Amino acid sequence: MNTEVNAALKRLNAILPLESGLKSLSDDDASLYCKLLSSYAERGSTLTRDEVAKLVNDADQALNNVVASKLIVLDDAGNPAGAYPFTSEEREHKVHINGVTAHCMCALDALAVSPMFDKPTVIDSQCRVTEEKIHIEQDGTGFTGGTLDAWFGINWGAAKSDTVCAASLCMEMMFLANETVAREWLAESPDTREIFDLPSAIEFSAGFFMPLAENCR
Repeated sequence: MNTEVNAALKRLNAILPLESGLKSLSDDDASLYCKLLSSYAERGSTLTRDEVAKLVNDADQALNNVVASKLIVLDDAGNPAGAYPFTSEEREHKVHINGVTAHCMCALDALAVSPMFDKPTVIDSQCRVTEEKIHIEQDGTGFTGGTLDAWFGINWGAAKSDTVCAASLCMEMMFLANETVAREWLAESPDTREIFDLPSAIEFSAGFFMPLAENCR
C-alpha cells in the first residue's frame, strides 16, 4: 500500500470507524448488519423494519444498536436506508452485481462491492465536474474494462462531526473523468481535496471495506 493510500485510509477510519464499530457489536447485532448488507447485493435493496422484526426479538433496539456503530442509517420511518457501502437513495453511483442494481453511498463505496462480495461488478456513474459517464467493469481488485482513465476525488473538508458521514463526507467522494479534470478539481482547494488514480482508489476502497466483509463471512 503506497504512502498516500495508507494515510488516507487512516484518516477515513478516524472519521468513520466502521471496522471498530462492527467489532463493538454483539454477535446477533453484527449478524443483522451482515444480513442488511447482503440483501443489497442479492436483491438491490435492504431489509425493511418488518423483515428485521422476523429475525430478531426487538427490531428497534437491534437497529438502533447497529446505527450507533455507524454501520447503517435509518429513514424517518425507522426502516434501514443504508448499510455501508450501499444506500437505498438513488445516488449517482450504480453498481450491477448478481443481476441486480444497487446504489452506493459514494464512488469509494462503489469500488468496494466487487472485492467485498468476490463477484464481478459493473459501475455506472458520472464525473462530478463534467457529468461525463463513468463505466467501470471490475473483478475483485482488478478492472476488466470501461472508463479506466477515470480518477477518484475526495473533499475531506466535507466531513462534519454533527452530521452522519452518509450525508456529509460521502457526498463529496466522487469519480472524475480523467487526470486532467482531477488535477484541475484538486487545484481549486488543495488543502482539503485529494485525488487518486483508479488502482490507488481500489486499494483505498478495499483496505477500508474488506475488514467488514471478512467479519461477515
